[in-house]
Amino acid sequence: MTSCNSLPAITVKCVKSILVLLFLLFFNLGFTQSINKINIQISVKDAESKLPIKGVLLEAEGLAQKGEMLSNDFGNLILKDLATGSYKIKLSHKGYKILEKKLDFTTSQNLTLELIPSSIELNEVVVTATESRGMTSTSIIDKRAMQHLQPSSFTDLLELLPGGRSKDPVFNASNHIKLREVGTSDANYDISSLGTSFVIDGIPLNTDANLQYTTGPNVSITKGSGYANTRRNTTSKGVDMRSISTDQIEKVEIIRGISSVEYGDLTSGLIKIKRKSGRSNWESRFKADEFSKLFYVGKGFESEEKRFVLNFGLDYLDAKSDPRNSFENYKRITASVRAQKTWENENHLLQWNSSLDYSGSMDNEKADPNVGYAKIDRYTSDYNRFSIANSFDLNFKTSSFFKSVQLTTSISQQYDKIEQTKWVQVSNATAIPNNTEQGESDGIFLTPQYTSNLLVDGKPFDAFLKAMGNFEMRLFGLKHALKAGSEWTYSKNNGKGQVYDTTHPPSPEMSTRPRSYKDIPASTDISFFAEDAITISFGKHQLNAAGGIRAMSLLNVPSAYAISGKYYFDPRVNAQWVLPSFKIGEKSFKTEFTAGFGQYTKFPTLAQLYPDFIYNDLVQLNFYHNTPEYRRINLMTYKTSPVNYDLKPAINKKWEIRTDFLYDNNRFSVTLFNERLDSGFRNGSRYQALSYKKYDNNSIDPTTLTAPPDLAQMRFVMDTLLTSYSITNNGSKLLKTGVEFQFSSKRFTAINTRFTVNGAWFKTTYTNSNPVYKSGQKDIIINGKRLPYIGLYQWDDGSEKQQLNTNLIVDTYVPSLGLEFSSSFQFLWFRSDQSTPLNGTPIAYIDPSGKEHPYLEKDKTDPVLQWLDIKYNDALFQKKTIPMSMNMNLKVSKDFYKRFRISMFVNRLFSYYQNYEINGQKIERRGLNSPYFGMEINLNF
Repeated sequence: MTSCNSLPAITVKCVKSILVLLFLLFFNLGFTQSINKINIQISVKDAESKLPIKGVLLEAEGLAQKGEMLSNDFGNLILKDLATGSYKIKLSHKGYKILEKKLDFTTSQNLTLELIPSSIELNEVVVTATESRGMTSTSIIDKRAMQHLQPSSFTDLLELLPGGRSKDPVFNASNHIKLREVGTSDANYDISSLGTSFVIDGIPLNTDANLQYTTGPNVSITKGSGYANTRRNTTSKGVDMRSISTDQIEKVEIIRGISSVEYGDLTSGLIKIKRKSGRSNWESRFKADEFSKLFYVGKGFESEEKRFVLNFGLDYLDAKSDPRNSFENYKRITASVRAQKTWENENHLLQWNSSLDYSGSMDNEKADPNVGYAKIDRYTSDYNRFSIANSFDLNFKTSSFFKSVQLTTSISQQYDKIEQTKWVQVSNATAIPNNTEQGESDGIFLTPQYTSNLLVDGKPFDAFLKAMGNFEMRLFGLKHALKAGSEWTYSKNNGKGQVYDTTHPPSPEMSTRPRSYKDIPASTDISFFAEDAITISFGKHQLNAAGGIRAMSLLNVPSAYAISGKYYFDPRVNAQWVLPSFKIGEKSFKTEFTAGFGQYTKFPTLAQLYPDFIYNDLVQLNFYHNTPEYRRINLMTYKTSPVNYDLKPAINKKWEIRTDFLYDNNRFSVTLFNERLDSGFRNGSRYQALSYKKYDNNSIDPTTLTAPPDLAQMRFVMDTLLTSYSITNNGSKLLKTGVEFQFSSKRFTAINTRFTVNGAWFKTTYTNSNPVYKSGQKDIIINGKRLPYIGLYQWDDGSEKQQLNTNLIVDTYVPSLGLEFSSSFQFLWFRSDQSTPLNGTPIAYIDPSGKEHPYLEKDKTDPVLQWLDIKYNDALFQKKTIPMSMNMNLKVSKDFYKRFRISMFVNRLFSYYQNYEINGQKIERRGLNSPYFGMEINLNF
């Protein structure tokens, strides 16, 4: 037998054969291994709507190297380099039935699986505000609740708060928020709304540079002479909620309790608004009701890797105070483009958010040319705001101490304009001063009839910068979550201010002159804050606590002001005790107790720090001759600065105690709170004695005049006028006490219905803590002359108001029919008002020369001074109580193919108002309110 080693020719042949066999063997192994690796894409969709489902969890046996996977925004799960074979997979998602299936994978393929909605979804549908289980009282309103409510502006959302009630929209007046109080229309307590901070995507809305107010008497156009900017005025009143659209909002947190020290320059509460972000279908909304029409369209784009997100929205509102009146309306337009970009590696995650926003509103009112004499009267107020915001959030994945760093910046520019045209008539010879400095000067006579044009040009500019870091550390065996940072804000108004022809003023009684807003200094404040949060477990008990302090200072304030160079400190503490849960039947019962205390500081606005000069033009000579060349009017002008250099920030101190009970998706919470604000901003008064000459017209011989009268040749006597002017002080005292409660049941599957009961008892005291100057009980007249004695009284206006109300909401959700409806029964059990008793005895008085004297006991019997001791009727201070009233509201929505939704609402479908008596007089309240209704259509495609 011949071998390969013995035969060279055959050896070569054998080697070649062996190489070929080895090549074929390895090629076959590699090819077999390659063809056994496959790629699988699973698309998960809703079995009813056929829409992709994001966040579906995939678990598969034999796929340990992949672990758990979640479907992306397109509902896709991608398995790469998968070995062929059989796999048992499990798909799960909240609100859907679990899908378990065995699949054989032999080749790469795409397959679609559908999940069936589960009844578990019923408990996830909430159409009311939910109370947060955090360490402070917070109402959370998500987009589902807003969609069911069908709001036209942010004002409508307040109905969902404990103590809230549905109200018809008011679009011909500014809407200001009142939290945890009965409410009053007195502008001296505007600190309630001014001290509520609105934060949108981390950027606060700053209104401190708003100076849009008109000069002259504020009288409604519909009531006669002049225009009322009063009901539309937002200067030093805070945010006008009409201007905030709800269509682009994802979630709202209304923090009524003790907020984090991260947020400042507020007193009453915090509104955190998070706008929509992420992929979404085209959304559109059209709403129509008795007062308005609203249009909205929006869309969200997202890359498949979720690294880039783009959202935009546009909405338009056209509203009328009365659909029969086409001469008064309100319009609002809001546009927003928001982008988000994410970078990630093994150590860091960087997220950049940017937004470009525009919001505009237009208030219009004019006289009906067919009614009355003022055919040219009109009023227009335009508000246009452009803003750019950016935020950078850098998270450290591997660091045990540094967790994240956040940097937020924004700038905004407003273009505000009020244009007022008014027909003015005067009944006698009236002077127009043409002097802007103090001293004597000749004026000119006002035209008896003329058209006045007023322009109020405001250009508020705001800048905001915030830097914050989050840290973690262990100290004394406890884990501490720390945050520390700083904020800087800048506000300046670069507008022209009040612009008008001084010879044709908006009102003959004006006491101001045109002033450019550019001359007013900017407001700049800086703050620093630090907070520590810990969790302590002892046994089955758990204690969560957070405490911090915020330091604030108002920069760029002249040294003459009391607040110049001073820092104000706000400490805040919250604690929550979580008790061990225990079983009642098969369900767990959970209990939590929460307590908190905090202080809040709000700085004055530009209008309060730098008010207009007050001009008193005292007529010394008013000589009117038929010959215009002989006329002369002489004035003594006093220029007074109403700046209050002692003005301080408003400071509110509050505490609250809350308890929560949770059992089988049934939750009950009750909160007791107390707030005390002693230094709210209000209008006070100061008096001054102004001396001037009174020329005797009888010393003029009209027959010998060849020119205006020569003052040097005329007789005169000196006189003194005791007059007042308004200043801003810290005199408003606002005391709030109350109880808030809410019960929310689980959704009963047999009837697909949830029951929610919420309500509140509020007791609010409004008083003035500063002395007040005012006239006595009667005018003091001696020798036919009125003597201006003025008393200084320790207390003035004040009231104590109370109310108790509850709301019962019954909402039903039937997913198989796409039907959602709710009925709310709103009970106002009582509302009371009692004026604070006044002490009519003054503590001091001012005589006609302007000197102040103490008011003594003997002065009560003085023939003149006794009239300063005011006697009040006790009936003025009796408590007035309005009894129970009830409204029933209905809301219904129907979905068609998950893309088309029709909704309607009727407020006060049924009402009951109990009659009552006051001082024997019966008050009938039947037919006071008629139903208010509307409908809307939503399209998603």
